[in-house]
Amino acid sequence: MSVSDVATLAISIVSLCTSVAVFYWQRRHGDFDLARILHADLTSGEAAKARDLLGTLLHSPDTFGDDALPDVRIAYFTVLWSFERLYAGRCAIEDGGTAGRRPLKFLDRLIRWPLAYWSENLPLVREVLEQRLGTVEDDQPIEALVELKRAVLHT
Repeated sequence: MSVSDVATLAISIVSLCTSVAVFYWQRRHGDFDLARILHADLTSGEAAKARDLLGTLLHSPDTFGDDALPDVRIAYFTVLWSFERLYAGRCAIEDGGTAGRRPLKFLDRLIRWPLAYWSENLPLVREVLEQRLGTVEDDQPIEALVELKRAVLHT
């Protein structure tokens, strides 16, 4: 093997290692961005308004007449679908393997409290809706919430 062959081999190995390192850095950076976006989705905009309405229902249920219940139903699904998106995003980060470990822990820390709170309280909202409006068709998003709770809270 000539000196130029050894140099070519060394350059190829360095290039490969650099490419792998850049891939993992980009993947991890993208996963952190996704975690921040998912958290923002849950804590701002329509989801924040929905959480406020549901919190009012939970803590002051007598302030709601039947005319407000369609808005409560919309808020219920808004929050539920936010958790469904969180679950899908968490699965995407988790599927990243070792590159996704730190972003996954970061996301789990961000959502631990709201997940625990709403896992306990969304069923109470659902109960009120079913008592006053009838059946609530939410099997799939509830399943995502249960899986997310199992993954993050280990319950």
